[in-house]
Amino acid sequence: MYVKSVSFWFVNWCGLGPLIDLLIDLLGASGPRQLRVHKDALVSHATLDGDWRMPAARSDAQQLFMAKLTSISPPNDLKGDDLFLWKRLSGTFAKFFSSKETWQQIRHHSPLVSWHKAVWFKEAVPRYSFIAWLAFQGRLPTKDRLRSWGLDVPASCVLCSNGIETHHHLFFDCPFSATIWEAFAAKFWPSPPSGLLPISVWILQARSPPRAASSQSVTIVKLILQAACYLIWRERNARIFTNDATTSAALQASLDRTLRDRLLSLPGSPSSSSSLLASYFGCILFPF
Repeated sequence: MYVKSVSFWFVNWCGLGPLIDLLIDLLGASGPRQLRVHKDALVSHATLDGDWRMPAARSDAQQLFMAKLTSISPPNDLKGDDLFLWKRLSGTFAKFFSSKETWQQIRHHSPLVSWHKAVWFKEAVPRYSFIAWLAFQGRLPTKDRLRSWGLDVPASCVLCSNGIETHHHLFFDCPFSATIWEAFAAKFWPSPPSGLLPISVWILQARSPPRAASSQSVTIVKLILQAACYLIWRERNARIFTNDATTSAALQASLDRTLRDRLLSLPGSPSSSSSLLASYFGCILFPF
C-alpha cells in the first residue's frame, strides 16, 4: 500500500479510482470537509494506529462512502515504504517506467492505414515523413482548402500555372511535380503512378512478383517519395511567400543531393553485398 506520499483524494491508490470522484458523486463538493480530510491530505493522514480515522457517518451517503473505504485494508508503516508500480498494456504491473507502454495506453488507437509503411520506416527523415504524412491525409494547407475556409486566394497551382492546387494535383498530377517524381522513381521500376495512394500501393507491392524488387530498392523509392513531397511543398511555399522559383532541373539536383546525403549516412546491411548508396548509384544515371 502507499502510505506516505500519495494523495488520499486524487490518486487511484486503492483500485476504486480517485476517491474525490466517488465522494463528489455521493456528497457533492463539500465531501472532504464533511469527512474532515483535507483535499491535500495523504493516505497516511486518514489513518491512525493502523485504522481509518473518520468521523461517524451522519447520512446515508456518508455511510455508503465509509462502507466502500473500510472494505480496503488501512495502510500502515509496518508494510514498508511506498512502492509505485507502472501499469503495462497487458494489465500487469512493473517497477520500471516505459514511455512506450505508457504512450500505448494514453494515445487514441486507430486502425492502421494501408500506406503507413510508405511514410514511417527506420531509414526515413523525420521532417520529410511529417510532410508526407500530412499529404497522405490531405491536411496540408493547399489552396483548395484555404478557399474552403473563406480565404480569398488564387486557386491556380504556382508550379504549373494551369491546374487547381489540390493535394492530388501537387502529388503528382501537376506536370512540374510529376517530372520530379518520375525522373527518379522510373529509374527503379517502370510506369510509376501519380497520386499518393496508388504510389503507396505501387511501392509496398514491389517485393511481390512480377517485380520482386529488393528491400534496398523499396527503401530508396520510399525515400524518394517523401523527399519529393517535402521539396515540392517547400518549392510551392517559396514561390508564394518569397517569389523565388527553382527550375525543374535544379530541384532534381536538390533531390539527388538530399538522397545521397541520407543514403550515405545509413549503415550497410550485413545481408546485402552493397550499400543503399551503391544501389542508388546503380539505378540513377547523371545528368538527368
